[in-house]
Amino acid sequence: MFSTKHIRLQAYIFLLAVPLNLMWEVAQIRAYDFPETSLMTGVIGCFVPSLGDGLMTLIIYWTGWLLFREPKWPLNPGAKGYLLMVGTGLVLAVGVEWNALYWTGSWAYDERMITIPFLGVGLLPLLQMMILPTATILLLPLFWKKLGQTV
Repeated sequence: MFSTKHIRLQAYIFLLAVPLNLMWEVAQIRAYDFPETSLMTGVIGCFVPSLGDGLMTLIIYWTGWLLFREPKWPLNPGAKGYLLMVGTGLVLAVGVEWNALYWTGSWAYDERMITIPFLGVGLLPLLQMMILPTATILLLPLFWKKLGQTV
């Protein structure tokens, strides 16, 4: 069921997603209600959430694998693949934000965070999980072929 290529594909997805999300996390940190910290502390503090974002990108991949019954679907996602990425990313982001804001109190928003009234969550984290998994998948074929992998 899991070939070396499938495991490698998942590793590439994760390794592409984490740095993209780390940059986003660092850029949006001022929209959260955290005590003022140095840039280095902020970057280190954003690393763990970016690992979680990489995992959510893998969850999007696994969802597509289950629905499309094709492990290499991100290499040629088509319209259905992109819709899956955006929709699943939105659902994951809302779930994580609701959990962190209202159930566990893990974080809060600063007044700079634009919130979606109906959902009660911030716009930036929603955009993050809708845009960055798609960006990861768009970059994936470049790295896949550059590293000598075949479809």
